[in-house]
Amino acid sequence: MAFIFEMEYAASHGYIRNFMESLAQEEGISVSLLQKGGVLTLVADENDSKLAPFLDKLGSSLPASIFMGSSSHRIVDRAFQKIETKKTSLLPHSIGLCTRCMTEIFDPSSRRYYYPFTSCNCCGAHYPFFERYPFERDNSHMRFFTPCKECEKETASNPFRREFPLVSCHSCGVPVRMESGGKRRYANDSGSFKTMFEVMAKAIGSGKSVRIKTLFGHRLFYDASKVDRPSQKVMLMLDASKLQHRCAVIKDEVHALLSIERPMIHAAIGDESLFEIYGRTTLLKYPDEGFTILLAKELTSLGFDHIAYEMCDEETAADIVVDFDLAVEPQRESRLFINKSVRFFVEGERGIFPLRLDRESDRIVVAHGMAAIPDNDGVTVDRMEKFESAEASALYILEGEDFPSEHSNSIRFSQETASVLSVLVEHGKERESAVGVYFGKEPAFIYHNGKTPIVAVPPMDFSGTDLKSEITDLREGSDRLVKNFEERFPHLAERLFGEEIEDIFEAAAIIMDLPGDGFDSVGMEAMKFSGKGGLQIDTKVVKNRFDPYAFIASLMSYRLAGVDNVLLSFSIFESFGDYISDIAVELKSRAKAEHIVLCGKAFANPSLFSRIQKNIGNHSLLMNRVLPIDRENALVGALGI
Repeated sequence: MAFIFEMEYAASHGYIRNFMESLAQEEGISVSLLQKGGVLTLVADENDSKLAPFLDKLGSSLPASIFMGSSSHRIVDRAFQKIETKKTSLLPHSIGLCTRCMTEIFDPSSRRYYYPFTSCNCCGAHYPFFERYPFERDNSHMRFFTPCKECEKETASNPFRREFPLVSCHSCGVPVRMESGGKRRYANDSGSFKTMFEVMAKAIGSGKSVRIKTLFGHRLFYDASKVDRPSQKVMLMLDASKLQHRCAVIKDEVHALLSIERPMIHAAIGDESLFEIYGRTTLLKYPDEGFTILLAKELTSLGFDHIAYEMCDEETAADIVVDFDLAVEPQRESRLFINKSVRFFVEGERGIFPLRLDRESDRIVVAHGMAAIPDNDGVTVDRMEKFESAEASALYILEGEDFPSEHSNSIRFSQETASVLSVLVEHGKERESAVGVYFGKEPAFIYHNGKTPIVAVPPMDFSGTDLKSEITDLREGSDRLVKNFEERFPHLAERLFGEEIEDIFEAAAIIMDLPGDGFDSVGMEAMKFSGKGGLQIDTKVVKNRFDPYAFIASLMSYRLAGVDNVLLSFSIFESFGDYISDIAVELKSRAKAEHIVLCGKAFANPSLFSRIQKNIGNHSLLMNRVLPIDRENALVGALGI
């Protein structure tokens, strides 16, 4: 009799499978593990006396992952026979710590007690120390440190650290220094490390700032109720039990924050006492790497359930500075969007890349400083500099990329079509018809007939150089609109018509006099809306294209009429939601397409997404599951062009 356990697992990442396999080896049980087609399958002998203890340990220690779905198990009437699968190369990831490594850093008897560089084959910060493929110690920054005898023994006998390239501990690892008030102290053993984190926590508690070179980059930590900084801060939740008290988050968002991928989410503040500190909305995070986790432990012992941090550089001033003499190359933070049953990555690298695709390809794809490189076993997607060399019959380069190439078969591709195709590739539906919408800063509509993507409604070429004349000549009476706006808001008109405006959201932010980046500032303002409905912003189509100048003129009219910024911002996304869903459904009906695909960073706005989801109804809606919905998803989409 064979015992079969199946779990939905959307990603191709191997750290969950590696954990299960390592635990089986440690427990001395023979299992087969298969990961294919979005399902992770474990098969074992039902009559093996070690099965029940193994499953108990697996249930209590398996890290939670945002890529996990439902699971089931069954017993089949056939003899268990172990299936040997080909061992794949270890990919360097940047995720949180597994339960075993967490236990080590908090166990006083461990060789890694309060050692922030702790990790294993199944978890931790690998990528910051990784230089190039293959992922081996000699190809990492850790090559400068020789493992001690105990660590060497682990790489030979511990299933979780077998051949682990970054193995280290207090005896053979990285010393850390702390500087404060002209004094310097070092941490190189459990006692000095614990003292260092205690000092940092007490300093933050007294209103001081602490800059730490963490494994994920330089971070400035502080109590935002005592330290006032104008930069965008992240709310670092230290106590999971207080998450839903401090922020308006649903259970799925809580689970995502606590997952081993440790993504960031954009959430509304639920505790009114925090409005002055973080605003009505905030970027929200749970401790993710060794330094942050250990600092969080000391802060919770002082009664903190949250503090603030911001990404910074080594020049940022702080009361206490913590550093170490080892280069790190952190990946960009990943931000996750969740709306009921839909979740996707808005942006970032961490927890997403490097990505291994089980597909054959004869092309190299280059975009956004990254590359999709084929080999005999599939395709690896990662930063370009991590690859030594590669060969392929074709080189696909994103339009606008300054990438010199002497390849005899170089082909340019667009972000819009490649992003749409990336969704179909992820779902295994690239040979099916679909209407795709790409919305970065302006929406574009693509029709894919199962073979070739065609831009059906392209974005209108927008130029901020002649914005005043474009709006003045838009229609009868537009000249009066421009004159009235200049007289009523001269300082805004000077910025709107005197600067080189890059896109319509930058123009919208100027019209409403909002700070920061155009799209993000308008989006954050829209999240403050608590009413039932918005106004209709002009999103009409002219000559088969969205008219950005009519859109901007409409905003100017509402601002002159005294419309509140929150309502106006919400109305922008609601109007775009109606416009996009109407055209997408119409195109799908005309072309008899099977699916509607959404991609592009703009869809991470809750108002826009909810409106489209409501309008589209029962139509088949597809979005990226593992890839970010913009930028880097083009690398995978171009493999299917």
